[in-house]
Amino acid sequence: MSKARFARPGLIIVIFVLLASMLFMNFRVPHAAASGEWQDQTYDPNKPGLELNPLKGFLPFSRLPSDSTDPNNSFPHSMEWFYVSLRDVMTDWNTYNWAPLDAYLDDIASRGNQAAFRVYVDYPGRMTGIPQFLIDGGLLTRDYDQNGNHDTATHSLAPDWNDANLNLALRQFVAALGDRYDGDPRIGFVTAGLYGFWGEWHTWPYNTDQTNWEMNQSNRDGLLSAFKDAFHTTHVLARYPYSASTASLKSAFGYHDDSFSYETLLQHDWDFWNLITQNGLQNIWQTHPIGGELYPPLQQDSSFWQHWPNQNGQDFQTSVETTHASWLMYDRVYKSSLPDKTASDNALRAHKMLGYTLFNSSVQLADSPASSLQVNVKLQNKGVAPFYYNWPVEFGVLDASDTWVKSLGTADWNLKSVLPGDTDYAFSFSADHNLMPGDYKLVMRVVNPLTGGKTFRFANTRQDADRDGWLTLSGFRVSASATTSTVLADPPVTGMPPSSGNTAYEAEATGNTLGGSAVIASCETCSGGSKVGYLGNGSGTLRFNAIKVPSAGDYTLTIHYLNGEASRQAVLSVNGGAGVPLSFPSSGGWTTVATQETTVHLQAGSNTLLFSQPAGYAPDIDRIVVSAGPTGTKK
Repeated sequence: MSKARFARPGLIIVIFVLLASMLFMNFRVPHAAASGEWQDQTYDPNKPGLELNPLKGFLPFSRLPSDSTDPNNSFPHSMEWFYVSLRDVMTDWNTYNWAPLDAYLDDIASRGNQAAFRVYVDYPGRMTGIPQFLIDGGLLTRDYDQNGNHDTATHSLAPDWNDANLNLALRQFVAALGDRYDGDPRIGFVTAGLYGFWGEWHTWPYNTDQTNWEMNQSNRDGLLSAFKDAFHTTHVLARYPYSASTASLKSAFGYHDDSFSYETLLQHDWDFWNLITQNGLQNIWQTHPIGGELYPPLQQDSSFWQHWPNQNGQDFQTSVETTHASWLMYDRVYKSSLPDKTASDNALRAHKMLGYTLFNSSVQLADSPASSLQVNVKLQNKGVAPFYYNWPVEFGVLDASDTWVKSLGTADWNLKSVLPGDTDYAFSFSADHNLMPGDYKLVMRVVNPLTGGKTFRFANTRQDADRDGWLTLSGFRVSASATTSTVLADPPVTGMPPSSGNTAYEAEATGNTLGGSAVIASCETCSGGSKVGYLGNGSGTLRFNAIKVPSAGDYTLTIHYLNGEASRQAVLSVNGGAGVPLSFPSSGGWTTVATQETTVHLQAGSNTLLFSQPAGYAPDIDRIVVSAGPTGTKK
């Protein structure tokens, strides 16, 4: 008995020691296990600086290089647009004066921006852009009154677009332009101009049988072929996909929509995306950029950004998500102030949603010998378009006090391959570091080849965390025998800026509930690429869940729908209450999205909205948008 009593404390001591050892081991495991394992990174969509990412977003018309002050305000941008006259740069056969073009490029680059530009021959209201040697050689020219051409003392002339000498000169010029400027870091994008009014590849209204000034197909193909052959690095954007006669020539370019959010979606045969899809180019954005200009009258509309989504023109977000646009000329926002903070916030939101948003989703710093390092990086693209250039990716080392130690060199990654979506794209880099034993941090950046150019930033909490312009990937420790990774604390996610914007909910979102015959269907014109159809007929239902609002009250509900019939009805029930019938007129077809507004009373916090129809089918639903705040008391 006494031995048993004596043994029990001994057993307790043994158990205590074992437990202590296990606790100690458990305390150490996370640090030890981190070495060589994948470390998830934190997405930060509001990271400061993303609004200045290069080669995307809104851009203004550049100042004249001779101007002493920049007329553009502080609205963010990383590119500037300009036109230059062919007459100013081509002085004779195969003879060029590049000074006017270089003056623009150098001036824009001095502000850290890249240029997008077009060379013109005929710009209504400006002095003719036809080179004098062609006029002296007998080129036929035409005067005209349209497009405000005689509104000022100077006016343009239209050439005979099928003149053999003119077409030879145009092709020679394009070859020389590419030879000099292809891959120039000062240039973001070139648009294939020269032909037509403003270089926009049309002669309207002079395009009828009675007065047809159009360039014939052979000459159009020849001019586009010249651009294709001249530019292998710098991306060129064409105006119309039907300008080329062959599929290979059509697919050699990006495209430029000069009436964005007005004639972009599939409402008319001539709308931009209709022309793109008619020519089988709906996936061209995966390899070639989409750019353009916000429709000028919408630029002048002071109420355009007062609501999200915008109330005038076509839905901006839908236009961006459908076309995968990277950049838009929007001169007005840079030349005058927006009316209030609501408009400013919404314009900035629109600016940031254009183009790419790269995110480092995970990183692995593998265990390596003491003098070397290998890192594997996964990237996602949270934007709507790729980044279209393979800029160098540089790696550097900071010490434990965040002091710069050294560069490890660059990697040649295929950044163009990182398409929008949740797919991880894996890349790797290895180098000899030859560092003394100690603790370090590995940092990475995408190098803008333009000296002093805008910084490329990732949508990560660790972007700029330890060194401006660099993304911190991982900590690592160098010992006498190995290089191993260490865990770093993540900085906090940037707080969402105060926004007066509305909230959109996609019909096909996984958090919704579909009932009966309701199905998710592909829809190229819908905001998320999908819609919900086969609603109603006593079966199909769609319930939006977790519709969150800050306070109880009446809210404006905007329903984005598709209806190819004269009229369809649906019943809307809020939070399980009595259904309210709604009528939806034709949207213009089953590929055309329209909107219908109604008022709903929501409770503070989470709400549900159920769409059904006991008799007959309801329209297809793309998404709904709930207003930012209560609209007042229901009467």
